[in-house]
Amino acid sequence: MMNIIVDSCCDLSPELQKNVQAAVAPLTITIDDKHYVDDGSVQMIPYLNAMKASPNPARSACPSPALYMKEMLSAAGDCFVLTLSSRLSGSYNSAMLGREMALEQQPDKRIHVFDSESACAGETYLAMLLRDLTAAGKSFEEVIDGMNEKIRVLHTVFVLDSLDNLVKNGRMKKAAAAVANILSIRPVLSDDGTGGIKLIGKGRGMRGALSQMVETCRRQTEGLAARSQRLTLSYCNCLERAKEVREMIWQKCPAIGEIVLTPTSALSSMYAEDGGIVIAY
Repeated sequence: MMNIIVDSCCDLSPELQKNVQAAVAPLTITIDDKHYVDDGSVQMIPYLNAMKASPNPARSACPSPALYMKEMLSAAGDCFVLTLSSRLSGSYNSAMLGREMALEQQPDKRIHVFDSESACAGETYLAMLLRDLTAAGKSFEEVIDGMNEKIRVLHTVFVLDSLDNLVKNGRMKKAAAAVANILSIRPVLSDDGTGGIKLIGKGRGMRGALSQMVETCRRQTEGLAARSQRLTLSYCNCLERAKEVREMIWQKCPAIGEIVLTPTSALSSMYAEDGGIVIAY
């Protein structure tokens, strides 16, 4: 039997979590002096409002090695662990330490930790692939090979409707953000292929930025078999916008078949912010 453990940057609705059958190791987010454990209990609207109201950036803390060890040891059989990018969080390193601790107690247990080199919808995509590979009866080594192959080519693209966190985290100057807001410019960002983030475009208004996102998806999936690819879409407090983007993708990207919509977790919402959209394919 193979078990799946993910951290809470993996956007899994209750239905998706049941489908993937994953245990979730929660991160903790701190806004000023208040701590939020990302275990599904965070009330999203008050949480987003607290982020907006604070002059300080939200901070996150990864699950402890002891927590990962506990999840690994409580799983009957072998374990696969999936974390958000090691360039964005210490979750991967914590899971690796937890693995060492677990193997000291159960040396015959097989445990593999994947660095998703992504976050949000990207981690969700990989969790679903992990479920597919294990459900298909692939061996432990075949699952590792299949996951690593997809991690190398996975695309994660996102559009932010708010620039607040970029300013608070020092990634954008306040004056530049003010100009961008006046001109209604919204950034289109992507993974850089190694777990980091890069700017790939700017759109006039949210609609323009989302159109660039969809065009990026079309271009990167061009030539693949019609309706052969899965796409995951995470949305932060903007279900109707997510549905509109889903329709745009179906119309513009012939290679995309299944599109899975899921709300962002508290940790993912710290990155995406209110109104953000993240896609992975």
